[in-house]
Amino acid sequence: MGHPKSKRLDIQGLRAIAVLAVVLFHGLGSALPGGFTGVDVFFVVSGYLITGILLRPMEEGRFSILDFYRRRVRRLFPALYTVMAFTLLGGLILFPPTLLIELVESQFFTTLFVSNFYFLDQTDYFDLQAELMPLLHTWSLGVEEQFYLLFPPLLWALHRFAKPMMWQVLAGLAVLSLVASQRWVMTDGDVAFYHPASRAFELLIGSLCVLIDRKGWVSGLSQRVLGAAALPGMAVSFLFVSAGSPFPGVLALLPCLSTAALLVSKDAFANRLISNGPMVWVGDISYSLYLWHWPLLVFAKFMFPGSMLAILIAIILAFGAAGASYRFIEQPFLRSKQRFILPKGVIAMAGSVAIALPIYLNDGVPGRFSPELQAYLAASQDYNPDRPRCHMRSDRPIPYADTCVYGAEDTPASVAIWGDSHGTELAMMLGEELADNGRAVRSITMSGCPASMSRYELCNAQIASTLAAMKADPAMKTILLVSNLHGSDDFAMDTIAGLKRTALDLKSAGKQVVFVYPIPTMDFDPPSKLALDVRAGGAPENSGISRQRYEQKSGHLARDLAQFVAENGLIGVSPAGLFCDEEKCRVYSDGVGVLYYNQGHLSLKGARLLAVEVERALEDASQGTASPSSAAIR
Repeated sequence: MGHPKSKRLDIQGLRAIAVLAVVLFHGLGSALPGGFTGVDVFFVVSGYLITGILLRPMEEGRFSILDFYRRRVRRLFPALYTVMAFTLLGGLILFPPTLLIELVESQFFTTLFVSNFYFLDQTDYFDLQAELMPLLHTWSLGVEEQFYLLFPPLLWALHRFAKPMMWQVLAGLAVLSLVASQRWVMTDGDVAFYHPASRAFELLIGSLCVLIDRKGWVSGLSQRVLGAAALPGMAVSFLFVSAGSPFPGVLALLPCLSTAALLVSKDAFANRLISNGPMVWVGDISYSLYLWHWPLLVFAKFMFPGSMLAILIAIILAFGAAGASYRFIEQPFLRSKQRFILPKGVIAMAGSVAIALPIYLNDGVPGRFSPELQAYLAASQDYNPDRPRCHMRSDRPIPYADTCVYGAEDTPASVAIWGDSHGTELAMMLGEELADNGRAVRSITMSGCPASMSRYELCNAQIASTLAAMKADPAMKTILLVSNLHGSDDFAMDTIAGLKRTALDLKSAGKQVVFVYPIPTMDFDPPSKLALDVRAGGAPENSGISRQRYEQKSGHLARDLAQFVAENGLIGVSPAGLFCDEEKCRVYSDGVGVLYYNQGHLSLKGARLLAVEVERALEDASQGTASPSSAAIR
């Protein structure tokens, strides 16, 4: 489709850069570790375009807030609801009941454009389990629409009553948002990522670019300089920012200001460079491509975990679906002049809820699976039932004295499980194992907070108070450090270094320290994969990841810890020694059952096996019959 000459093709090129970065990150994460910052490019472009769209009718005296929202409905709803219908159908065919219920819940909140708050409560964007949420990417739509609920009235009021102060007010709000974002980055990374107040500065940067254009502050040489710096700035953010980076906050200024530089430079060489035909076409379909790519990747990874071919096919299909969506869905609705588009939008929202509600009320329709398959799928519920009460979140810390204790009743806990969510099931099972010996286990676990000082202040406060309480507790003799450890970026290395410092601090206080080395994490949802494999005629014992894959993800960290344990007279326990052989790390054991309840967490059955190994290591150490690193890497 052609474009009017007045339309800035470089903005379509910017959209293309943004969506390609996101798609490559989701499909080939290691190739573009900061590709997720493409969303920040989208936010700045959106703020720029919407501010221009709002100001023109205001200046002409014909602004209507209803017209603005009609335009938003035409722009967003048709493609979004098409993708949601496809996603729900795909989930109904493929997903087990628990995942289907989560999908239905996320669809409800997506319908209301508040899915960012739903996902804030459910998951870390970079968490393994996020790869089983086909509508996770709609969080950004929620952020935008929440911003655009408040921004048009604010802009109208400024234009009407304080036009000379518009620049100062918008800049001041952007600074306040940036400060809040940076504060949340240091205290609660999930809030920083998903909350609209943490992202508002990105959209406001786009708004400020409109005012810069109108004031003519950038021209000639300054345009060329900004244009020359913009694309390298984006490349740096795509290549060197990563999931472990403190983001958004100040670091988000890199992609945002790079985008702003291109927006205000207009006719620079970089702008002409990204205005070529293929980039403009990708920019045209960028909204539909953003919507389609993630559900297709989720379903591809769900059916064919670890298959690069499946990922490439999903990406190709996403481009095809996006092209069709742009031509046959987006464009006809955008050209439509229906006056009753808002009521129809409300009807679409109600219809989406009405279709999904029976699935939710029927517990994810378990009858889609045979009783044998349902037995495998039931493992998704085989986790510590005390998680809601005993497992901490950053917004719900629990004082040391009030943390949950498992094992012998009316007995002071002499053993503690301390770490992130990987220790929650182990605490319960180890308590049961030690109860016969009159011992009890204190569970001190917090999401995303291993026992290692980090950049998150809430984690650090909890760690400091726990460490002080443990050292002052005369009954506490043995502390097991359990953490989700993988990767080789700076964040992983910093976590390992912090764990070592914690271990030495505890040892110097006379405590016995046990490292539980990294638990093998899967590239798929084990209960679902088992059911799919068995339905296809496979043996459950064959489901898992290769030992090579474990070594790539966590093996180097386990060896690092094992060396530290041996050098410092500590105790080490290796989950890989239990769940892996030389070829594979398995998710099912004959006679035991399903060993994981999701991608990264052991089921109670799996945790019991690990608890027995821990108890054996403690007994060996107490009798002096084992080396300090007994049960180490196998």
